[in-house]
Amino acid sequence: MKTIKIAHLYYDLMNLYGESGNILALKKHLEKQNLKVIVNNLSINDEIDFNKYDFYYLGSGNDEAYYLALKHLEQYQNEIKTAIENNKFFLATGNSLCLFGDLNILDFKPEKCEFRIVGEQTFNYQKLNKEIIGFQNRDYILKFVKEQHLFEVKKGTGYVPKAIVEGIKKNNFYGTFLLGPLLIRNPLFTEYLVKEIMKDHNLDYKIYHDKWEEKAYNEYQKNF
Repeated sequence: MKTIKIAHLYYDLMNLYGESGNILALKKHLEKQNLKVIVNNLSINDEIDFNKYDFYYLGSGNDEAYYLALKHLEQYQNEIKTAIENNKFFLATGNSLCLFGDLNILDFKPEKCEFRIVGEQTFNYQKLNKEIIGFQNRDYILKFVKEQHLFEVKKGTGYVPKAIVEGIKKNNFYGTFLLGPLLIRNPLFTEYLVKEIMKDHNLDYKIYHDKWEEKAYNEYQKNF
């Protein structure tokens, strides 16, 4: 049985909106593909090996947690750059996306703003025929973005107010301000990530749909 190793980074600091739910959703979908999944919870007292894992996840934190994570990640700047260039999978949600700009790992600049961006969001992802839904609560904008965007804004806020795109996509790095948790609210996006992970390991995806997840998605969508 193939094993997929997931590193949940700063699980104790960067989990402001219950975003550990993203790990639960990803693990469930991977296990439905008859894969063994190991999740290691790592934080500022741990050494992180960016060659060891198949998937790295970071969620949102308050300002204090953000700067603790930023300080800890500084020592891994080159290792993270190499991991992204080597197509390791990363998912960063909420303000954890900004870490990769502050550390000059990816080509954009986060900027604190004097206002908050709060509200439900509806985005499009070109590789799916379903809308991406979620929530934002942030006081960051992204400037000077030279990376590929992840989502197109249908309703909500992009890099800055009135921007029509949001998120960062580079190789297998996915970053977005969307909360929800993202993978709980969007099972088809979770399915897409699982397919990409399996493709990376030369594994065949077995079609799987959870009717309760689809029902929940449809109910969420009605409220948007």
